[in-house]
Amino acid sequence: MTTFELVSLGKMLVAVVLGGVIGLERQSHGRPAGLRTHILVCLGATLAMIVTQSFGASVDPGRALAGIMTGIGFLGAGAIVKSEEMVRGLTTAACVWFVAALGVVIGQGLYIIAVGSTAIALVILTLLAWFSHKIPTVNYHTVRVRASAVDLDALERRCREVFAGRELHVLAMATRISKEPRDVELTFHLRARTSPATLETCRALLAMPDVVETRWD
Repeated sequence: MTTFELVSLGKMLVAVVLGGVIGLERQSHGRPAGLRTHILVCLGATLAMIVTQSFGASVDPGRALAGIMTGIGFLGAGAIVKSEEMVRGLTTAACVWFVAALGVVIGQGLYIIAVGSTAIALVILTLLAWFSHKIPTVNYHTVRVRASAVDLDALERRCREVFAGRELHVLAMATRISKEPRDVELTFHLRARTSPATLETCRALLAMPDVVETRWD
């Protein structure tokens, strides 16, 4: 076994360990891209750089790097899930992209940078995750109100009064009217700077005359 092969095996081992550390943190949060995915991405990027080095000066490492980081974007996009008004997986997608870059760094033999960047990533994923929840953020919600109403203007006005009393700002509104039976549905797109009292708001809407159903997304 040559010296190059021994060094390459060491790089692969480092990729498995450091990629696994990031993957373990993601898997502990129940994310679909967990331990095995992050290890394989990091190991694959490391192997790509090792193969590039084996060709010597005939292969440009910069082109290999660009190919790895571009290709891994498709895998990261697969970790992002959008369900109605909720988007999940952005941090996991960023982690997948990060471990690919980590594999490149390991493949180049920059071990101190690799270990340091892994430690920084863990701090971001753990300590900053706790801190970010303490920062007030703007929330966006969609509320649907279905009623057997005759006076649409009065219904809209009363709904807006309910929202205004709970510091919910109406950004836009859509209306759906059915001919038979006489039915109307108002869809309100809302913005709030604090966590809204969902149940209280829905009960207030249901208490209005002619309202038969409310839905909060």
